[in-house]
Amino acid sequence: MPDLGERITRDLTTRYVTVLGVLGVVALLSFFALARIVTDAGDSAELVQLTGEQRVLVQKAVFETHRFLVSSGEERQTARKSLASVLDDLEAGHQRIFFSGSRPLSEPAHEVLSAPPWNLDREMKDFVRFGRAILSLPDSVEGHKTNLAGIALKAANPLMSGLDEASSRFRRDAAGQLGGVVTVQGTSLFIALGLLVLSALGVFRPMVLRLKADFAERSEASARLRESEARLWRILEESPVGVSVSRRRDGKVVFANSRFTDIIGMSRDEFLGSAAREHYVDDAQRQVVLAILRRDGRLDDAEVEFRRKNGSPFWSLLTIRPLEFEDEPVNLAWIYDITERKAAEQQILLAAKVLETVTEAVVITDADNRIIFVNPAFTTITEYSKDEVRGKNPSFLRSGRHDPEFYANLWKVLAETGHWEGEIWNRRKSGAFYAEWLSINALRDVSGAITHFVAVFSDITHRKEDEERIWRQANYDALTGLPNRSLFLDRLSQAVRQAKRDKKYFALMFLDLDGFKAVNDTLGHAAGDVLLQQTATRLYQCMRATDTLARLAGDEFVVILEGVHGRDDPAVVAGKILTSLAVPYELDAGTAHVRGSLGIALYPDDASDGPALIRRADAAMYAVKRGGKNSFLFAGDLPPDA
Repeated sequence: MPDLGERITRDLTTRYVTVLGVLGVVALLSFFALARIVTDAGDSAELVQLTGEQRVLVQKAVFETHRFLVSSGEERQTARKSLASVLDDLEAGHQRIFFSGSRPLSEPAHEVLSAPPWNLDREMKDFVRFGRAILSLPDSVEGHKTNLAGIALKAANPLMSGLDEASSRFRRDAAGQLGGVVTVQGTSLFIALGLLVLSALGVFRPMVLRLKADFAERSEASARLRESEARLWRILEESPVGVSVSRRRDGKVVFANSRFTDIIGMSRDEFLGSAAREHYVDDAQRQVVLAILRRDGRLDDAEVEFRRKNGSPFWSLLTIRPLEFEDEPVNLAWIYDITERKAAEQQILLAAKVLETVTEAVVITDADNRIIFVNPAFTTITEYSKDEVRGKNPSFLRSGRHDPEFYANLWKVLAETGHWEGEIWNRRKSGAFYAEWLSINALRDVSGAITHFVAVFSDITHRKEDEERIWRQANYDALTGLPNRSLFLDRLSQAVRQAKRDKKYFALMFLDLDGFKAVNDTLGHAAGDVLLQQTATRLYQCMRATDTLARLAGDEFVVILEGVHGRDDPAVVAGKILTSLAVPYELDAGTAHVRGSLGIALYPDDASDGPALIRRADAAMYAVKRGGKNSFLFAGDLPPDA
């Protein structure tokens, strides 16, 4: 039989083992209970963080929606990508709320997410669908973009309220779970102090570290939320658009960003508390704004004239949306200062009126020389309507009177100097040629690249015709149409210069009609005029196209024969002339007979300048008249004293 010591020892051992076993079971149960509580608390903390992040994303989605709707070009594409990314993040975060964690949502949390009045699941899905619908809208809804931005803001308000409620309930869940930790710890303390000592390093320390980490993550999420809200306020403050909030009950301004106060010319302290009605130039405009707000509940892009602090008026584009701010009805207003734009519009209207009324044609082309604008004077001059020429190159007006070198030089000067001015011939739609005085200027952008060409021209056809008529009257004989003495002397000077340069001969022939006075006396001056006209025709038929035939006065004619070789060429022409003149003239008043006396001087044999050649040819002609007429004589055959 075992002795007492052994029994006590055995019993103590059994009890100790039993106690240790119980303590082990309790410790094990406590460990699993604590692990579960910690896990649940972590899940709740994660849901708090997720709802906070979702709220920030909703605010960002509203901001990106507004930026996408009001922007254009590259900024619009950037906003599109940013909004799409935010919507993707919202969907992903929403899925994590419903399917993250190791246990189902609590009943209070489930009510917020899936049941009225919050129904956060439906609100989130509707908001995301609305955002994606915004991205797919065509540009044709331009006039409704501000309205859509307001709808997005309204849709976000209940969603953010639901997210705030969900976060609150998740926090309460976490608090309740942490309370369970205290209960388990107290129970464990009373049941097994030794277990706590033995398991402190293996259970409580990791648990404490985990809780500490969870609380740190929640604090970080809250800090991120506050930072995000602060960033949004900074964006609003630094916005290039003036933004203000005024109470609806009395119109007092309760908020304004820096841009608004800059536009109105007041400090923030001066502007806050002032009434919106104080800043209208015309109270009638204010009444119209109020009427539209009462009728439509909103105001979109209205042009309103306000007054700055210094009294100067300015034009703005005003948009107003009613909303709730800090539980009070307010009006949210955006304004753009469009004073400069209005002034520019007036200048453009004035310029357009000028272009419509000026008599000079105006043509504007793009950098590729394709017509984008013509004024009414263009149609008057060219006979082409603006619809017929839009998109065409002005070269279709070319008359064909200018060679390619002319146009190449025009474009070369225009490219080098940005300006070309001169006279040019073009063709009307009817096919008629017309002369124009044309001025072309190249317009360049800030980089120096040509963006447009502006051409201004006037029809100078009548002036050219008048100039031509005056010139012909000054240089041609009215009766015969032949060059007169003035033009002859000019041609003679040119012939001398060219012959001297080229070292060539030319002949000068003086012709006087024999018997012309008798025709005038017997048949009358009218018959004499007809005879002179027929004589001019006969003389033309005796010479080349390069020769010059002129009438000096009365029945005296002169001929310049260029490129002759000695005496033979002028002698042949002289013979043809005398033969032609010998043919009787059949006139209405009767038949007339005349002959001719010709004197010929050669350059440079007989003289080396124009006046001397004239004297020598004239002397030879008179020598023929004295010697019997109806012949010709070279000046070189005159006696030395002639």
